Amino acid sequence: MNQKTSRKYELISKIANGEDCAANLKELCEIDFQTAFEMWEYALSRGQNIVLEGFDIFHSASEMKTRTLFCESLPLQKLVYSSVSVLDPKLVNFLVNLILINKLDTADECLTRLRTNTNIDSNEFIRTIVDTTFATYCQRNSVRVPSFNKKQKTLLTEHITKIKGPNKALLLQRIKELH
Repeated sequence: MNQKTSRKYELISKIANGEDCAANLKELCEIDFQTAFEMWEYALSRGQNIVLEGFDIFHSASEMKTRTLFCESLPLQKLVYSSVSVLDPKLVNFLVNLILINKLDTADECLTRLRTNTNIDSNEFIRTIVDTTFATYCQRNSVRVPSFNKKQKTLLTEHITKIKGPNKALLLQRIKELH
């Protein structure tokens, strides 16, 4: 076994034991991205509160790999979007990007977790997601009115219809007005 492999296993052991998870994840990420990503999920499942730290580590290292592995991990989607950390703009933008690039199965799971998340006001948060999705689309495409495909509209409509309060009617109207 070479020194790099030995260090990898040492870091896995430290993370598993809850020792300075964020720093050890960062180092492990430099050695083996996928294993580090799996250990992030493991640490979260064991109650370590490193949602944002882990996300920052992986997203900074490789946005594409992070998105790919995140979309493949239903347990991680549940852990991240059931936490209070979802209020962070980075995680809001990550979910909005999933919607805009048509990773709709993953976006659907994340939105479902948001609606059942007791740590946040999910009715207000769904409005934030819709508003940010509209604004991001318009900014990226230099338009005043977004144009979503049918699946994107259906996804947003399905989640809007499940919320309560004054946002529901407003958001449904906004979706209906789209081209």
